[in-house]
Amino acid sequence: MTYVFECLSCGASIDPDQRPADCPECGGALEVVHEELPDALPGSGRTDLWRYADWLPTEGLGLDRGSEGAPSSSMGEGWTPLVEAPHLSDTAAAGFEVGGPDCYLKNETANPTWSWKDRLAPVVVPHAVANGADRIATASTGNHASAVAAYASRAGVERERSERDARREAKQNDGVERVLAFVHPSSEPPHHRQIRAYGAEAIRLTDYGERKRLLSELADRGWFVAYNLDDRFTGQPYVYEGYKTIAYEIVEELGEVPDAVVVPVGAGDGLYGVWKGFRELAANGVVADKPRMISAESEERHPLAAAFESGAKSVGRDDGPEPLSTSTMGTTSGDHALAAVRASGGAAYAASRESVEAAIRAVGRDGVFLEPSSALAPAVISQAVEEGVVGPDDTAVAVGTGAGVAWPEKTAGAVGESPTVDPSLDSISEAVGFDVNST
Repeated sequence: MTYVFECLSCGASIDPDQRPADCPECGGALEVVHEELPDALPGSGRTDLWRYADWLPTEGLGLDRGSEGAPSSSMGEGWTPLVEAPHLSDTAAAGFEVGGPDCYLKNETANPTWSWKDRLAPVVVPHAVANGADRIATASTGNHASAVAAYASRAGVERERSERDARREAKQNDGVERVLAFVHPSSEPPHHRQIRAYGAEAIRLTDYGERKRLLSELADRGWFVAYNLDDRFTGQPYVYEGYKTIAYEIVEELGEVPDAVVVPVGAGDGLYGVWKGFRELAANGVVADKPRMISAESEERHPLAAAFESGAKSVGRDDGPEPLSTSTMGTTSGDHALAAVRASGGAAYAASRESVEAAIRAVGRDGVFLEPSSALAPAVISQAVEEGVVGPDDTAVAVGTGAGVAWPEKTAGAVGESPTVDPSLDSISEAVGFDVNST
């Protein structure tokens, strides 16, 4: 192995072949630490996540270091656009008499299944399959399950057809792959259909709180569970490896390290992964600086922001009402994300429903349709400006993690409904509120 798993709490090193659930010394979370990384970003011609194969744990995936290859399950994930966001910049500039920060959006909706979960799935799933997984289960509000289902399908996770399945296939002509996804009651039909299109089963639970029990029972029966469980190896250390490539891309696309990177936070794995990427670049002399990491949560539930503001050593629980931002609705977050915010000199903020909906509209004017959870990031930039965490000459990158098209009900309040009118210009003028007849 050219890497080890290292404990985030005590620093102990563990052989990845042991497939540990957590640190055997202290029970802490694990991350991948490479024995050696390049001292420059790649000159590869690839324009996907596997451009950074030499920075990723590729052992067992049939990839040689220095090669131009990718796992067979790859779908061109990564290398998403970094787009200027002038409407967002104008909103941020309102806090200054002159000038204002330059804002960019890292558009993760351009990934194959429409979200940044396409960073973790192409790393976690191939490693699971390489270790013999032929049945995969997960739980999700939508994006994570969609990504796992797609990459499991691409990786050839199939089950033998039983007699019942054969009859069903003959009747419906839709072979069923051995992938189960438990989805939240607040998830929406576009995700359910997306998951099923990839050949998986989307099971909507009446009590989402039972998901871990169900997944543990499946793990007892030999399923690989792509979801964090106690005392189970779920591929979690590889999750940060996928997310860290966002940092690499930002540096290549922007040509420098931005002053701030704003990331929506649920469990905090994405924010920590992006921070890990910048840390690795700095440690290997690729860049001289690291950005301030800013986390974004909802006002309804913001455990990380509460811990940051109170100076707590660990993130607690926030059992507030369910927010509009379903994908980040967890009642707690990770201490690794809290540590990243503090180590970077960043900050943690919570956004109101109104500011989230305003951010959906603002970023929409810049050409990207975000889901509410993704809109948390642009929604808190004004708070960072007000507190001086983002200055008038700074460059700030908001990570847009998922597409609004998958959440028609949750985005309706932000963008409204389309009117149905008689086919006349007068009727259209009345519906839209301005005279379309004028020349």
